[in-house]
Amino acid sequence: MKRFKVRVIAAALALSAFAFTTGFARASEYAAGTAGYLKSATYYSDDWVINFWNSESKNMDAELAQIAEDGFNSIILVIPWREFQPGTNPIAYNTYPWDKLDRVMKAAAAQNLSVMLRVGYTWDYYGRDNVLNRFQALLYDEDMRLAWLDYVKRLYERTSAHENFCGGFITWEDFWNFTESAANFGKGAYSREMAAKVGYTDYLRERYSLEELGKLYRTRFSSYDALYLPEGNSPARAVFYEFYNHFLNQLLAESQEVFPDLSMEVRLDGDPVTQADGSVRGYMHSDTFACENASYSSTMYSIPMGQANQYERITAAQAVDMAPWMLGNIHNYNNGKGLYIDQFLFTDNTVGFEHNAQLLDEEKPVYLEAIVPVLKNMSMGYGIWTYRDYGDNKLYNAQFALGDKEWTFTGSGRVEERGGSMAAVLPSGASVSQKIGSRSSGNAGSKGYVRFKVSSEGNSDVTVRLGNMSKSVNVTGERTVDLEFTAPSFSALTIENRGAEVWVDDISVYTFVTRGEVYEMDGEPGPCLEAVRQMNQALGTP
Repeated sequence: MKRFKVRVIAAALALSAFAFTTGFARASEYAAGTAGYLKSATYYSDDWVINFWNSESKNMDAELAQIAEDGFNSIILVIPWREFQPGTNPIAYNTYPWDKLDRVMKAAAAQNLSVMLRVGYTWDYYGRDNVLNRFQALLYDEDMRLAWLDYVKRLYERTSAHENFCGGFITWEDFWNFTESAANFGKGAYSREMAAKVGYTDYLRERYSLEELGKLYRTRFSSYDALYLPEGNSPARAVFYEFYNHFLNQLLAESQEVFPDLSMEVRLDGDPVTQADGSVRGYMHSDTFACENASYSSTMYSIPMGQANQYERITAAQAVDMAPWMLGNIHNYNNGKGLYIDQFLFTDNTVGFEHNAQLLDEEKPVYLEAIVPVLKNMSMGYGIWTYRDYGDNKLYNAQFALGDKEWTFTGSGRVEERGGSMAAVLPSGASVSQKIGSRSSGNAGSKGYVRFKVSSEGNSDVTVRLGNMSKSVNVTGERTVDLEFTAPSFSALTIENRGAEVWVDDISVYTFVTRGEVYEMDGEPGPCLEAVRQMNQALGTP
């Protein structure tokens, strides 16, 4: 197999002295092939990425030590835009997540782990506004662009001050919701107004004649002002994707001015576009693959890519054979730059994608061994998204790191510190509750689960209400409570105590567990842990 060469850029040379003195390297050096192979685990402690930044993560040092012991030399931190910067006009920042970011950087450095950043993650639980509105506004609102750039600049300045800062990337996924909603705007006045507002009309005016556009839209236009955002089954979706890729490239280039060498996770699979004859072709987003001025491109790579995806279960050999062709598509368009596979998915249980091709269970360890030469030859590093299985916890401030924020107490209930951790204290007759609201609308399972830690020095009866359902448990001493409810429809959680005073902590309300088969939700080893360790060993160390 031909080994893809990467371009040695000036930034890598400038940082070589830095790496020599600290033991850490920047992403540009991995891209240049001068720093070994980057092996990353996405880190979200004992919760999940959506509420990691408002949790305590009491066992951070041990968790990061385990990541290093498993053969990883770096972690990926997912940085939600809104939780770090809740206000955009005027610009405002939250203190707790920024302080926790410093804490994670220092703790990772102590374990010789570099840090990569996923910049601008869409989802979080901070605030009640529609977070998608701010991502859409980046297309047309100058104040929102300035707020974004301020956030990106602040993030770079804060993290690059740490010796183990490695690099960062945005991802097409976090900016893609507008492309889906725009497909349903129709052909009327609103769609025409939005086409002009986001810059789509001007983009086409500069590049296409009305005759060319008429063929794509299958209609005649008297002027460019008559253009609307194409529907999902229109051949004109091709030029819409072209426009949107242009927007992503522009946003990346502007962001690189304040976050040097920022890359982007590009979309490797194609979008289906209906042709004039009714056939369907995949639109490849290859015009984003070079990632502007970054020294490397980033991507997600998963088993279904390139497969028929008709519920097939495939062998390791079939999966490995597909990888060079898929990854080679990026190398064909990224000007010889390095490639970072920030999400390397060898297993996936996402609801709604059951039809996708998957590896046979017994073939997963075989695949992780056989894919090593491909990864070495065609990438500078990889990252695992689900290092530890996680539930889709619906609660904000689930570990009381922020005191009683978002919680309501009755009786003499309160938050206190105990053994270096914050927890809820419930005397007899007291309760603690949180409104879940629209967070429950994204339920992925058919049941609801409640898990929490509780302790009592006497005898207590604790009642848990999830919506209109309730269950009671008896508590003596310390225990972890796991409850299952038959229906996932709920608007609030309440925990009430009768009896001796109880301490409650680490509460989780979830409907689905994402499984990565490395570590289970309780931290126990998963079926593929040993295979991942062996893969990391085979990929080598710097």
